[in-house]
Amino acid sequence: MNSILSDSALKFLDLISPKPTEILLEMELLAQERNFPTVGLQAGRAIELITTMSGATRAFEFGSGFGYSAYWIARGLPSDGSVVLTDRDQAELDLARDFLTRANLSDKAIFEIGEARKIFDNYSEQFDLILFDHYNQDYLLDFHAVKHKLLPGGVIIADNAMSGLTVSFEGLISFFDPDSDDPPLNENTMGTANYLLELKKDPSLTTFVIPIGDGLVVSVRT
Repeated sequence: MNSILSDSALKFLDLISPKPTEILLEMELLAQERNFPTVGLQAGRAIELITTMSGATRAFEFGSGFGYSAYWIARGLPSDGSVVLTDRDQAELDLARDFLTRANLSDKAIFEIGEARKIFDNYSEQFDLILFDHYNQDYLLDFHAVKHKLLPGGVIIADNAMSGLTVSFEGLISFFDPDSDDPPLNENTMGTANYLLELKKDPSLTTFVIPIGDGLVVSVRT
């Protein structure tokens, strides 16, 4: 993953951050070996801090893979908090369960196999933290599906906010030259843009982008 931040900025963050745990190092190595996209170390730390500062107790994650992001959410939750992990691949959830168990975080985790939006609809209760880290093309549809179950003061975090996009001086999100191959114009790029535009015009949310990893969009329900 190419970072938005400079190498010197990343070195500074590493310098002031706690050393990764053995479990986290193992997860980092697995992601590298499989070329599996994760939010990355510094974005993970930001997610943990946001979870803690928001006072979240019930979290839901769209697209959990082997549990990398859920690891950070669980660390930020109180002892009686919970995070719902979702994935279509049982093998990924099994890996997530193993990692979180060995990290002493599995008592905060609920593992659900299947399509995240359908799983979310099956929950009657509200949530105070929701993480989008799946297919960007689905962000907008999933946002409309979850917004009514986000508690006041609750937070929605979406990864890949700045991947493949530029912002014009007029404040409108624009795409790179469609004739260019770097980055390509595709469904995920368009999905990110449509999601950001929706957040921009929604008066019930206060939104900010943290330029770590591929960019985290953090939206708080007012």
